Amino acid sequence: MECATIYYDKKHYFPMHLHPDLYTFSYILGGGADLMCKDSIFTLRPNDLVIIPPYMAHQSWVEGFFHYKVIRVPKSHSFINDSNTRWGLTIIQNCFSYKEHFDQWFESIKNSDGTNSSTIKSSDSIPEVFKRFLVPNKPYSTHSEMVLRKTLTHFEENYDRPILLEELSDITCLSESHFQRLFKKNIGIAPMRYLLNLRIEKAKEYIKSEESFSDVAYQTGFYDQSHFNRYFKINVGMIPKRYADFVKV
Repeated sequence: MECATIYYDKKHYFPMHLHPDLYTFSYILGGGADLMCKDSIFTLRPNDLVIIPPYMAHQSWVEGFFHYKVIRVPKSHSFINDSNTRWGLTIIQNCFSYKEHFDQWFESIKNSDGTNSSTIKSSDSIPEVFKRFLVPNKPYSTHSEMVLRKTLTHFEENYDRPILLEELSDITCLSESHFQRLFKKNIGIAPMRYLLNLRIEKAKEYIKSEESFSDVAYQTGFYDQSHFNRYFKINVGMIPKRYADFVKV
């Protein structure tokens, strides 16, 4: 698990994206943003708690400034909830009853190594009030679901090199058009958009430990640092250097 405090001080549009392996718990501190998910738009305001599970496509707009704390939990820390159902996007407005639990959880992660963004593995540190939002992925049983799992695994293992639609068509034994329709319908974004999204997510991980942004660019499959900087800013809302300042301080 990791935590960070993020601050946006200008208008920005975030394209449709998702977090493949992470639940994100965000507590809004100031400002506001609009969040679009499954064709619905939600306005986020201070004291809202937003919980987004893995593989949930969403996009957002920051109109002026936006200030929030985020805790990212690997999906490996999933739990089975009492009702045995899956949670989707959760927005709890004016969640004062959760604030103390969130702050304590945030500080426990932050202080695990004395930095503002840190990693902690024990699921015991997750407050009980939040465990019900962490549910395991459903098993892949249909042919379409198995095709998608094979594709996602291929992306995970090869994100640092070019991947063509023809290659994905070959490994799934589907036509390119059929594969693209299947992928977008179930994942929420197009395959090549997913690959770019995955590279950005990996870059955010590398930035926490790497000093060279050119090395990060190379490790995540971008042509060069300028290409990496451009797409990182579009997708994260800030240049890699500024993001590093947030997660390394």
